[in-house]
Amino acid sequence: MLIRIIDIGSNSVKASLYNVEGKAHRLVDRDKLDYALGDPVFSDGSIPESGMDKVADFIRSACEGKADGKSHFTFVVATESVRSAKNREAFVKRVEQKADCEVRILTGAEESFLIHTGITCSEKPGEDDVIKTIDIGGGSAEVSWSRGGKYLFGRSYELGAIRLTNRFLKSSSFARDEFDRLYDHALEQFQRYTPMKAPPAARSIGSSGNIRAISRMMETARGPAFTKQIPEVTPGTLEDLCELAVGRTPQALSSLFDLHLKRARIVMPAVLVLLASLRHFGIRRMETSEAGLREGIAEFWSRHGHLNLPVGKEE
Repeated sequence: MLIRIIDIGSNSVKASLYNVEGKAHRLVDRDKLDYALGDPVFSDGSIPESGMDKVADFIRSACEGKADGKSHFTFVVATESVRSAKNREAFVKRVEQKADCEVRILTGAEESFLIHTGITCSEKPGEDDVIKTIDIGGGSAEVSWSRGGKYLFGRSYELGAIRLTNRFLKSSSFARDEFDRLYDHALEQFQRYTPMKAPPAARSIGSSGNIRAISRMMETARGPAFTKQIPEVTPGTLEDLCELAVGRTPQALSSLFDLHLKRARIVMPAVLVLLASLRHFGIRRMETSEAGLREGIAEFWSRHGHLNLPVGKEE
């Protein structure tokens, strides 16, 4: 059986097709619409008519893709940019009418759970092993952890890279005082909205395009002045990236780290949120993963045959 999962994110819209056999899933195809809903939502509060049609047309095209004669299900989910949009009901109605599919707006708790499920589904932790996961998208950041495969905590924070770029980065070049205010805000959000102390973790794993871009930035950085650079993500390496970015324009950062300019404009808020999260949640070093929300949906559905998730509203 095939399942198609379409994720309406803040930075792009992604469609993945999985083949499900027994309780296992395998990616067979994927597509992407490079359109950031978060840009208008986090600047103007709403999704423009043109954006609604662009997303709806992409989803309709994705849903018309061949399924090779196999029976299939399609799941369309929306995350923080749609959650935050003043006209989210109109957006959902437009997409459902044009694409002839149902759109489910995930709660932050559901998004956290599914991301953690996707990142950890291939892991085999010991009974007492804690795994922490972090995902930093365009509209929100999700932090979760489990012990021995049992999900214990997950929360979505309004700390996405596009949202924070619009709020804090007003200068033409990256300024240290803007970085300081953004970092303090992120740390305050983690302190205010995390109801429990994070346990020590056997492993910590990061996901999302922003975190993978940060990992590539660290691999690119060179120079004897930055001696803390190592392959894994650590607070020290993130501090180094901040020092490299201060005083540079997004264009200069794009050239320095071979980043797409769109990513270079928003990646530094992700660096600062990640730095605050590593410090607050007691993470010394973090790996990166290609998995995330869509893999979590595929994993949960393949094992349970439904998406009645064991989480709901934020605490």
